[in-house]
Amino acid sequence: MISARLDADGALWLSVDGRVWLSSHAPALRKALSGLFGRAASVFRYGTDIAGQWAAPRYQQSPVHLLSRQSIEALKRLLPVSVIDERRFRPNILVDFDTKNRSPTPEYNLIGREFQIGNLRLKGTQECGRCSFTTLEQVGLPEDRAVLRALIGNFEKNFGIYCDVLTEGWVACGDELTMQSPAETGERIVIVGAGQAGGIAAKTLRELGHRGPITVFGDERHSPYERPPLSKNFQGHGTNYRLTDVLSGKEAAQLEVSLHLNETIVHIDRRTRTVENSHGARDSYGKLIIATGGSPRRIPLLSRGYQRVHTIRTAQDAEALRASLAHAKRIFVLGGGWLGLEIAAAARAMSIAVDLFVRDARVCSRVLPKAVSDFIAEVHRQHGVTLHVNTQPAFDEQPSCIEASFNGRTEAADLLVVAIGIHPNDHLARHAGLECNDGIVTDENGATSDPNIYAIGDVSCQRSSYNPAGVRIESWQNANEQAHRAAKAILRLDTPPASVPRFWSDQYDLTIQIAGMPNPNAEPLFVDGIEYPFWRFGDFAVGINRPRDVHRFATSLSNTPPAAPVVDAREEQVATTRRLLGAVSLLGDDDLKRVSLDGLEDLALVRQGEQYFALQDRCPHAEASLSEGFIEGGRIVCPLHFAEFELATGHAHNAPKGCRRARSYRIEIESGQLFIHVPDQKLK
Repeated sequence: MISARLDADGALWLSVDGRVWLSSHAPALRKALSGLFGRAASVFRYGTDIAGQWAAPRYQQSPVHLLSRQSIEALKRLLPVSVIDERRFRPNILVDFDTKNRSPTPEYNLIGREFQIGNLRLKGTQECGRCSFTTLEQVGLPEDRAVLRALIGNFEKNFGIYCDVLTEGWVACGDELTMQSPAETGERIVIVGAGQAGGIAAKTLRELGHRGPITVFGDERHSPYERPPLSKNFQGHGTNYRLTDVLSGKEAAQLEVSLHLNETIVHIDRRTRTVENSHGARDSYGKLIIATGGSPRRIPLLSRGYQRVHTIRTAQDAEALRASLAHAKRIFVLGGGWLGLEIAAAARAMSIAVDLFVRDARVCSRVLPKAVSDFIAEVHRQHGVTLHVNTQPAFDEQPSCIEASFNGRTEAADLLVVAIGIHPNDHLARHAGLECNDGIVTDENGATSDPNIYAIGDVSCQRSSYNPAGVRIESWQNANEQAHRAAKAILRLDTPPASVPRFWSDQYDLTIQIAGMPNPNAEPLFVDGIEYPFWRFGDFAVGINRPRDVHRFATSLSNTPPAAPVVDAREEQVATTRRLLGAVSLLGDDDLKRVSLDGLEDLALVRQGEQYFALQDRCPHAEASLSEGFIEGGRIVCPLHFAEFELATGHAHNAPKGCRRARSYRIEIESGQLFIHVPDQKLK
């Protein structure tokens, strides 16, 4: 509605019609603004003192918003019917990256890096969060709420990046973006471990501009691949089964990454900065990344060579199990963790009888709270798994079967899968004198006690704000994030805050997802759903086929620093006074209405079925009325920035960092009347 520009002297000029430009001090501008807003209005710069009030910037962000043409095109592909134009997002600089860059959002690779456009030097600082202004009608573009929905669902509400200005300058159309060379771009980097973390680290180093040699050593014959699919589906076999490559041989050649497969590193010499393989050959390094993963825990003296005992860690392990399952009628699975449960589910999908033995009283007892554990156990029972808890059988491999002795009886099956966890492969680090504790101890960027050595993936005990104890996290997300962080740290680039930990598991037709660091002793603060429930436990949440809820929870968790769970004000032991609000007929079903009560702030009153909720009628982030928003699920959505507040507690989701929860009040129904409980301190 208002256009603004600075002249050569830095003076501010504005226009309300796009034709007539007025100085910010001109009386005619005040008159034009008054006509536009229907009330008196003034214009002043941030940082100036107006009538005794200091005008601080509302958003403490870097000053330049940079957006790529590639991001615009990616959004167009998601919303083919919408009108997508860069003016909708108001970037300061629009960049068209090299067409060889296959990333749909290449500007994110500039975060933490210095670069130049024209004679302007910039540094990428963080993702640029977009709000509901992007949905409004503007500069000839129609209103389109699907735009922000797409940003929330596919870009975590970000679009483009913010940049700091390092050296002021001028930018003109056609100027090229040139990167500042990362520190120590020429040194040799050696990666020991050709798994997912090692492969991602090699790719990321190249993407971030490292020009020196990169060498990857792996003791498998396969180029780096993702491990989660190994246990997800055993119905494929032979040529029908394909690994999910992280770094294929062809891609490694294109990136000039030297892959040494079927080659085991046996020694690290920190003094000479060399690694030695099993044949005695040595390679030097400037920086070393250890990504050796772990090895399956086994049962001593069990395997007798009859190929009936299986573990899963490598593609070769998975293929051997697939071949055995093709002829099995009954199997034993030892271990009630994620791997054991996934194998049991896959076997039942092949109509194979399954006996699952769990040493503890419940499945996933070291990770999941009892409520979630009990739900998953019942799912397996309903699918025909015979579950034996608090049981540690003795197994014996015979030429024709596997025997299990437990509870005074002996039973037989065609094969046994041992899924009782892994040993971290930290022997190289221990012999090299690095600090280890059931894995290699690192900081949040993977740096070990030797500044030239990093450790990532399942072998790393990485301390972070979400994981201060440095517990090893065996997950797909963690392997990727640690690889990215280590690469940036090696190149001396800024690293972002730690991401919210996420875990997932596919069992039958269920996808189980966790956001945050789970605590097996936690009690649920909130439960929604029966067939596909969602549990919230304060600082972590678990969902069954509820990806949207888990994602939203993770987003809300990342918007605030990790801390003790916030206690709902309605749950606190505070004195309240009950006041009459009005008749039940005040609201229809799914109605949202503003209600005023003497001596109390305005309320946003909501009815869902026979339940009533009341929140303060003001968004804690923006000066917006929540009663003018809308209801989505169990949340009220702010009409201005689409921040979401739980009806029952007021907790904020998908809100800007630092956004408080909305104040909530308890509603009672008695004799057709609504009563609100107001804390006494609110009445003073």
